[in-house]
Amino acid sequence: MPTKAVWAIGFSQLVNWGVLFFAFSVLLVPLQNAFAAPRWLMTGAFSLGLLVSAIAAPAVGRLNDQGQGPAVMQAGGFLAAGLLIMWVLVPTIWMTYVAWAALGLCMASILYEPVFAIVGRAFSDPEARLRAIATVTVTGGLASTVFLPGTSMLITRYGWRGAVAILAAIIAVTTLVFGRIAFRDVPWSTRTMRDAIAGGAAFAKDPAPLFDIVRLVVVFAISIALNAAIAANLVASFIDRGLTPAYAATVAGAFGIMQLPGRLLLSNAKVSPHPIPLLIASFAAQIVGLLALMLPGTVAMWAGVIVFAAGTGLTTLGRPYMVLHRYGPQRAGYANGVIARGQQIARAIGPVAATALAGVTSYGVVFGVLAGMALLAIVLLSGAPRGSA
Repeated sequence: MPTKAVWAIGFSQLVNWGVLFFAFSVLLVPLQNAFAAPRWLMTGAFSLGLLVSAIAAPAVGRLNDQGQGPAVMQAGGFLAAGLLIMWVLVPTIWMTYVAWAALGLCMASILYEPVFAIVGRAFSDPEARLRAIATVTVTGGLASTVFLPGTSMLITRYGWRGAVAILAAIIAVTTLVFGRIAFRDVPWSTRTMRDAIAGGAAFAKDPAPLFDIVRLVVVFAISIALNAAIAANLVASFIDRGLTPAYAATVAGAFGIMQLPGRLLLSNAKVSPHPIPLLIASFAAQIVGLLALMLPGTVAMWAGVIVFAAGTGLTTLGRPYMVLHRYGPQRAGYANGVIARGQQIARAIGPVAATALAGVTSYGVVFGVLAGMALLAIVLLSGAPRGSA
């Protein structure tokens, strides 16, 4: 796979994550006002999408293992654009739920899971594979930085329906353009696209059990629960410290950017650690960051955000690296799908559980509990076999 194809996939991830994941948080209040509905009711549509994505992830992974990853991504991108337009044309609460339930299928089809399978199959050399995955996640990691303020600007200028229509156009265009750059050597046909959506025989039979998969599901479910809990509660925890909302948001805004340095480091050909030490180091950094967030003072606050974010950035990269090392390119798609199912469930539970715990105790206790979960992940990784299946 040429370098420009890797960068094209990375930029497509920036758009896909921005449109299907980060934009909803900006749309939430305008939707609440437009429909005169409780905030929890509007958030429920997004949670439903995450649940559908979790259910569909292993099946989509099987298609990726059969070499249908490019078709899956193209079909998912165009379907996402169509669903967003449908939502704009029928702006009701029930259509919001219908659209986001179907967009859950698109999440499973065009976010990191199929990309990791495609890149894994394209590179036989583990070090080159790691650098390619690092490149993709570096670019994709900028999604929140671009689409949180970008979506806000679109809503201010065009309203939420206009903003969603523009986001639909963006994802349609980038699916077409970046797909032609990244997958130009892949033969396309109507049948290929149809099979990518319908699945055919790919869904009929489960492959043989995956060695040690339960351990990895738990480890990476912990990682996403930590990430989601912190992302959802960081601003609130800083406001509780006495910071103004604007300053709290500024500090929390460093979270996305500070996930990138570790990924950039691992894109260097001279750096190629084994996946287990890499993951242990990533969780250790998260523990240090959480402990710092428990301390008073501005320095501890900034240090906690920076160190924790650096750790989560490494974990995101370490997951596909570990899966490809353990199961090989031929089974990585299905393995990533199984792990993604656990992660999506944890992503839905993590923020709510952390907020509820903070309500009856304090955010200091929440950070301590999350640090304990990260320590559990290290214990599980320390006992994991280092060879491949």
